[in-house]
Amino acid sequence: MNIYYYANQIYQLSYAMPFYNQLGGTFIVNSISKYFRFKRHLGGLAAFSEKTLFNTPSIIVKKEKDFFDLKGVVLSFSNSFINVDKSKCKIIFHEHGASDKRFGSNPKANTKEKLLNFDYIFLMSPKNLIKINALNLQIPKEKLIKIYNQRFEVYKKNLRNKYGILKKRNINPNRKTVLYAPTWRFGSGSLHKYFFYFAKEITKKYNLIVRPHFHDSNYIIPYSIKAKLAGIKNLYFSNPSYISKYDTMIDFAISDILISDTSAVLYEYLVTKNPIIIVDVNYKKLVKMPKDLDIMQNALIFRKGEDILQIIEAGFNKKEYFKNRYTKMFTETFYLPDQEGIKNPISFVKDLL
Repeated sequence: MNIYYYANQIYQLSYAMPFYNQLGGTFIVNSISKYFRFKRHLGGLAAFSEKTLFNTPSIIVKKEKDFFDLKGVVLSFSNSFINVDKSKCKIIFHEHGASDKRFGSNPKANTKEKLLNFDYIFLMSPKNLIKINALNLQIPKEKLIKIYNQRFEVYKKNLRNKYGILKKRNINPNRKTVLYAPTWRFGSGSLHKYFFYFAKEITKKYNLIVRPHFHDSNYIIPYSIKAKLAGIKNLYFSNPSYISKYDTMIDFAISDILISDTSAVLYEYLVTKNPIIIVDVNYKKLVKMPKDLDIMQNALIFRKGEDILQIIEAGFNKKEYFKNRYTKMFTETFYLPDQEGIKNPISFVKDLL
């Protein structure tokens, strides 16, 4: 029996790596172009002595409709309709994040039908369940498996080597570092509206790491060229495609404050206990969350026309307040290993296998 990891986009597979590093397995992509992206961006990550080009984990190309020959478990990080022989193969959905953006904004996406097709749904957070319940689906409780987010261990590991990572990426360790991680147009991402303003202002005093959404990563090169021509220094880019070098949790570990908009990183960043600034993009297609699970109620807000440096300073001045608030909010937002009823995701998959 084998385990397979599937995603529509390469960046989503960062959530697969903790499973792969403990269980091994084969990655699946649905096109030749993604196959070559995988080879390019996951080079050197083979953990089980696979004899593969560029030392990547094993990978195959398959369309979702052609999974009938698979035996074992498919762990999908995309809400896709996967056709398997249910007598030979189980399929699990693992959402890539815990944002407030609702499932199925596109009515043609058949969101409900896809979710109902999974044998199990992994829930990292009560927020995942709230979003599913908003769809009014009748999913049996035994299909909803509460797990903890293994990627937080990746953060802790990299935090211990913060100075080494800064040095390796040629980032000034004597300045505080601001991480700007906006989402894309699905979520009214703020990159194109505020990049040059943030780059010009923030770098006067701090390092700025810009981590665009995967779907905006093609802007990294032209934006970096324009910034250099404008004489902007202390500006760095993190490419979400390169899982091996620019993992989100690495960026978390080397930053001191976050700026984002409607991205799921707003909630995962709680693990750092660092201040969070939200760019108000007036996006309405969000699932309403209880106040204790709503980062908008517990962060600084940047609006058009305001001074971003003043807001960053306010964040650092209130660092202890945010540390205390986010310590509590983190435990409320994510399921943790020592909580009652929370499954070890590795053990759960092993039992299925």
